[in-house]
Order: sequence, then C-alpha cells, then structure tokens
Amino acid sequence: MREEPVRIADRLEGTLRIPDEAPRGIVVVAHPLPTHGGTMRNPLVAALARAVAERGFYALRFNFRGVGASAGQWTGGVEEWRDVGDAVAYARAFAPALPVGMTAYSFGAFQTLRWLEEGGHVDAVALVGVPIRGPDQEPRALRPVPDGTFIVAAEHDQFGSADELRAELPRARIVTVTGVDHFFVGKRDEVGRLVADELARALASTDPKR
Repeated sequence: MREEPVRIADRLEGTLRIPDEAPRGIVVVAHPLPTHGGTMRNPLVAALARAVAERGFYALRFNFRGVGASAGQWTGGVEEWRDVGDAVAYARAFAPALPVGMTAYSFGAFQTLRWLEEGGHVDAVALVGVPIRGPDQEPRALRPVPDGTFIVAAEHDQFGSADELRAELPRARIVTVTGVDHFFVGKRDEVGRLVADELARALASTDPKR
C-alpha cells in the first residue's frame, strides 16, 4: 500500500491510502475531537484506514477545519459536519464508479450523524466510540441514528459504554470490544478488523451506479 497527500475542496488536508489490489470502493475516515489532540493521524484512525485498505478499499482520511494544515477555524462542532460532506464529495469525484463508505471515531462519528441528519448519504456507515457524554462528562444528546447503523463500542467507554449505547440506541447494531475504554488501547487492530469486515460486507451488496 502507498499513501498520497490530497487537498479536499481546496481547504482540507487529507491523505489517500491506496490498496495494493484493484480498489473495490472508497471509504472516508473522520477523526476524534481536535481540542483533545484528535487529528487524522490519531492511532485508531490510522488503524481504521489501514484495515479498510487491506480489504481493497481506498481510505481517505482528512483533518477537520483548523486542524493540521486544513484551512478555516474550529467552530466547536457547529459547522464541522460540512467537512464530512466535502470529504465524501471528494471521494465520489475521485472514484465515481465505486461505492462510498464512511467510518468515523468519537467526534467524527458525532459529525457524521449530523451530516446524515442534514441529508448526507453514503453506501455504508460504520461508527466507533459514539459519545453520549462530552469531555467533562456533560450529557450530550445524540443526533438521529439510522436504524441498523453499525457501531463499535468499548465495554468501559467513559463517554458512553456499549451497554449504555444499547439502551440509548436499541435499533443500532452494536458490537462490544471488551476490556477497554474510549481509546481502545491494545484493541485498535481489532476495531479496524470489525469496521473493515462490516464495510466490505455492506459495500459488496451496493450498486455503485445507484
């Protein structure tokens, strides 16, 4: 595999991981909270990109506005969902004949849900560490979660454990990673495999000419 820098919508820093085999789709990967060190270089985000590329998909990571070399200013989560939309639009333009998937971790998952609420669409979604509490443990109302959404949750996630998410989202498909908290230390490759397996399954059944 190789990786190339890209510029999304002339403003967002990104990187495209290219699989060794003929690509079967393209997956956008969104990172966690920038104010707590989240960037597209986050170890879990990197593990997600690596895992999906190993399954034969392009993996497009990007930095939200104001992060790294991305232009613009951080808006505290108010406008960052638009960055998700720009990244998906880039993915579609880059590989117009291929299906598009989305995976996102923590803050990235929250912004992805907002983008979906605003009418965004991809062929498959797999979220990780969806938070129901903020950094200071303040309750955080979730955006609507489509029925059947695949979510990887940590058993001991301090921002929303697997059991809490099941109670909150009974119609989601939630897979538990045991023995870890929100940061999935020691289990990041397992998270990557779970997400890559789900996206490979879901994207294999889509019609890229929808």
